[in-house]
Formats: sequence, structure tokens, C-alpha cells
Amino acid sequence: MAGAPSSQYGMVDLPLGAISGGVGVSFQQSLLGAHKVQRLKLGYSYHKTIAENSFVAVGATGGMLLVNYDGTKLRAPEGEYGGGQLNHRDALLSEASFGGNTYTIDVGVYSHLHNFRVGVSVINALAGKIQIDQLSYLPERHVFGHVDYLFELGNFIQIKSGVQVYANKSIVQGQAMILGTWNEVYSFGASLRGISKESIGGIAGIRLNDHFQLFYSYEYNILPLRTVFDSSHEVAIIYALNKQIGSGRLPKVIYNPRYF
Repeated sequence: MAGAPSSQYGMVDLPLGAISGGVGVSFQQSLLGAHKVQRLKLGYSYHKTIAENSFVAVGATGGMLLVNYDGTKLRAPEGEYGGGQLNHRDALLSEASFGGNTYTIDVGVYSHLHNFRVGVSVINALAGKIQIDQLSYLPERHVFGHVDYLFELGNFIQIKSGVQVYANKSIVQGQAMILGTWNEVYSFGASLRGISKESIGGIAGIRLNDHFQLFYSYEYNILPLRTVFDSSHEVAIIYALNKQIGSGRLPKVIYNPRYF
């Protein structure tokens, strides 16, 4: 559908044994009509091991937020369009592209205790104001919470169930999900979003090898809003290096002796 909202997100993070944590960089772009938002962030997290297969991590990211409006995509009720004309007939609407940028800082804490995981993060915990001509825009603060537990059924089946909560000063939204994995290769699951059952979805994934994972999810809106927004699709490609960086070189020994 022409003009449908879209978003792209990419992230790279690396564990660094020398500093007991990790670093990462992320990029996000969201397009909604004439509105485009881009974020570029650098982050660091500190990990503290508290027991076998259990640790606590705290982290922060900082970067730039760029907001842009394309005036050529705006439409006003009394505007003149078509035939080479573009006139909004509105003093507040620009007929050119305009935008601005500012800084943002996010913080979070995460704990992994055997099969139980919990985390809380604040997006735009600190942010500057964007001044665009006579308009000003202050990025809104968002809070995310996440809890999940991993059940192991025998040697081949794992079931992960979790709950997520998202909130800002205007709304609170929840999501519940269950995901089953067979033999650490094939994954299938379902989700329910919203306090009042806003949408339902499904997810499927496959581990292609020791490094690559591929996931696809589909979400269907079950509220009256589906006359405008029906469904969404999401594809995720995950690459894991599976090798810790900064832990030093291996000693010069032969681990697999050759026999003649």
C-alpha cells in the first residue's frame, strides 16, 4: 500500500571480556507519511556475574535524533494540488522539507537468573529540544519493562513465556508472548498485544547455522482501527559471532595431536 508506515532497525553489539561488558551501535529509521525520524546511538553495558548462568547488567546509550518533515507530502483541506501545483493555502504548513536534530540518552538494567530474565529501560531519559522554525519538539520519555521464563521439556523442547509493558505519560500497553523451540533449530509462537486485546500475532524462526537466525512475525489488528491499519509484517536477521572478543589469545599448544 503506497504511503504505508515502515521502519528499519539495525544493531551490532560485541562482548568485551577485557572490560567485563560490551559495546554496541544501533540505527533506526521510521517513516510515517511526511514524518521521518532517524536515530543513531552508541552504547555500553557493564556485566556482573553473581552465580553460574546468572548475571546483572546496567547500560546506557547516547546519540543523535534527527526529525524531518517533507512538506511536499502534506495535504491540507483547502490546498491546491495536481497539475503541477502545490499550494497548501495554510500559513503553518511548509511546502519544502524542514527538520532538526538533538541528543538523546537511554538507560537500562537487566538481570538473567538461570531461566528467569527481567529488564527495565527508559528511552529518552535525557533529551534536548528540537527547534524547527517556529515549532519546538521535545522527545517524549518512554518506559519498557520485560519479564520472561524459559521452561525446558526434555532435551529437545524449550518454551519461553514472557510479558512486556510499554508506557509513557499518555498510554500503557502490554503484550504477552509464548515461543516454543525444538532442537534449538525451529521456533514457533504467538502473541497478544494490548490491555484490551488490540492485536494478535504469530512468529516463526529457524536457526540456519551456529551464527545465523531468521525470524518472521505477523500481527493482525482486531480493533475497529483495522479499517485503517489491518496488519504488519516484521523480518529479523540475527548474526551471532559466538566468540568473545578481548579475552586474549590461546596458548601455543596443539589441542588435537597428530599420530603418524
